[in-house]
Amino acid sequence: MASIEKRSDGRWRARWREFPGGPQSAKHFDRKVDAERHVAEVTTQLARGTYLTADQLRVTLGRYVVEHIERQVWRERTRELAVLALGRARAHFGDDRPISSIRRGDVEAWVVRLSSDMAASTVRVTFQHFRSMVRAAMADGLVVVDPTLRVRLPAPPASELVVPTPVQVRALIAAAMPDFRAAIVLGAHVGLRAGEAQGLFVSDVDFLRRTVNVRRQLDGRSNRMALGEVKTKASLRSVPVPASVLEVLAEHVRVHGAGRDGVLLHRDGEYLSDNQFNWAWRGAQRRAGEPEGSIRFHWLRHAFASALISAGCSVKAVADAMGHQSPIVTLTTYASLWPGDEDRIRSAIEASWSAEVRAPDQRGESARR
Repeated sequence: MASIEKRSDGRWRARWREFPGGPQSAKHFDRKVDAERHVAEVTTQLARGTYLTADQLRVTLGRYVVEHIERQVWRERTRELAVLALGRARAHFGDDRPISSIRRGDVEAWVVRLSSDMAASTVRVTFQHFRSMVRAAMADGLVVVDPTLRVRLPAPPASELVVPTPVQVRALIAAAMPDFRAAIVLGAHVGLRAGEAQGLFVSDVDFLRRTVNVRRQLDGRSNRMALGEVKTKASLRSVPVPASVLEVLAEHVRVHGAGRDGVLLHRDGEYLSDNQFNWAWRGAQRRAGEPEGSIRFHWLRHAFASALISAGCSVKAVADAMGHQSPIVTLTTYASLWPGDEDRIRSAIEASWSAEVRAPDQRGESARR
């Protein structure tokens, strides 16, 4: 499949075929040894399946990024994040850089540069989008060796799990504006994210089956304001709720009615935007005696998870109610809330002790009878 020959001008021509019966490729060298070396390299690459054609070697990063983004089935928000992340790669490496020429050292240097200007979480998300694109290029046969393999990323800062207490939650509900109390109940007692609460329809509350069905979320940014898909497939869920929660939601509907498209939370019939939502949430904190911004709305989900765990619900049950993709996410996030082995040992010994204490009394009572 490969050969060399001397031309009339004294140069050496290396010839090879990319596959049996395929078109012949050639490259010229001044020295025979260089031609022989090239033929040997090409032969090895063809045998290993690592050979790249001249056209493949010319595919640039800028061109491939555009092609990669266009053929992905993404939600709009995911697409925006990918464009932003891959735009950082294009700015660093250059649009004209052949994608096959990017090496692991290049990627490591890029990660170091990103880490000097950005939070660890942002660096990790940027890298993940870049890695997905590189692996797509590998599947397309444009990259042979993955340059993102074993690249070390900055460790995310340890975050303390903050769980609002039942007293705080009750105070926030009592202090909230009348048309916003249902939002806090949905967060703390149903485990909804802010966007899920904003996108909840009145019809999603099943008063007969006593469930709240999460089917969509609202992109409440002022330049968007549109209903869309939930965060993940696992976020599509039906959460069992008690009568007390249903009473609050029923009273909200009775007083405020349904808004646009039947949404439960609204302001003058229109979707509740992120700005309006955050304004109402800060006001509830202030009136409840909490410093504004000291409690995040998302932390109400922690209170919901804590209540389920304290009641003895299984990891799977908590994960389903929270809309987590995997129970592993639930365990990773809320491991500190589950009873530890020491607590279980104490409970087991206490149960055994109680049984031993009761047993003699029961035998004695039987003998007396």
